[in-house]
Amino acid sequence: MKTEKPADNASIERKKVGMLIPPPVLLLLTSMAAILVQELWLGGFRFSAATALVGGIVAAAGFFLFALCAIRFRSAGVSPRPIAPPPVVVRSGPYAFSRNPMYLGMATLLGGLALALGSAAFFGAMLVFVLVVHFGVVRPEERYLETLHGEAYRHYRESVRRWL
Repeated sequence: MKTEKPADNASIERKKVGMLIPPPVLLLLTSMAAILVQELWLGGFRFSAATALVGGIVAAAGFFLFALCAIRFRSAGVSPRPIAPPPVVVRSGPYAFSRNPMYLGMATLLGGLALALGSAAFFGAMLVFVLVVHFGVVRPEERYLETLHGEAYRHYRESVRRWL
């Protein structure tokens, strides 16, 4: 009898959803690419006290939003892992204003790092992140959630914006 490994289960669930790449993995990859591009081709990071302060606040807000979403998921009995099938549609907290606040928090974190570090590469990473998440994660995820939750998700989708 063959038993499935947790990594196999994650891959199976990601395929069910149709997700191109899990957003936390994409966040890590785009951040690493931004650091390499900035250091190797764009002459390093450009710090200034003002942009570091503003960028730090924006990055912290993005991280806070991400963490708040994860806490909200857990309190609703939902795994914050993007490939885990949610047993319910979470509608409270940040999810009352945006259908994708966790991904919005990740993009905001990248934007804050772009400001804080004076980095065009991090700004580019944020744009790549948003495009890949929108087309490779959110759109397939919405189809999956509609199949999984039916009318409950359709009502949520009609009453709450996708991003802002």
